[in-house]
Amino acid sequence: MGNAPADPVVDLDERWRERRIKWGRKLGRLRLGVEPLDAQLDRHRRVTSVMSAVSGAIGLLFIALFSAFGRPDVGLIFVAVFLLPIIVFSWAGYLLLARRAHAFEREYDAYQSERRRLIG
Repeated sequence: MGNAPADPVVDLDERWRERRIKWGRKLGRLRLGVEPLDAQLDRHRRVTSVMSAVSGAIGLLFIALFSAFGRPDVGLIFVAVFLLPIIVFSWAGYLLLARRAHAFEREYDAYQSERRRLIG
C-alpha cells in the first residue's frame, strides 16, 4: 500500500555522501579522507610562505637593480605590477581554502553528532 518509512540514519548517510562529493569539488587541492585537513593546510601554508619569500626576494633584486641605475621608482612599479599580485593572490587563495576546510569540518562534525543522536 504505502512505502515503509525510510531509516533516518540511511537517509542522513545518503545526504552526507552527496555533500561530501560537493565538498571534494569545493576543496580542490585538499584530499578528503587521505590525511587530516590540518596537516594538508599546514603544508599549503608553508608553500605559500616560501613562494611569498622567493617573490619578495626577486622583488628586492629588481628594486636594487633599478636603484643602481638611478630609477628605484621604476623598480617599485615593476614589483607592484608583476610580483606583488603573486604574493597577494597566493595568500588570498590559501585563506579561501582554509576557510572552506574549516566549513567542511564544521559540517562534518554536525553530521557526526546528528548520526550519533539518531543511532542512540
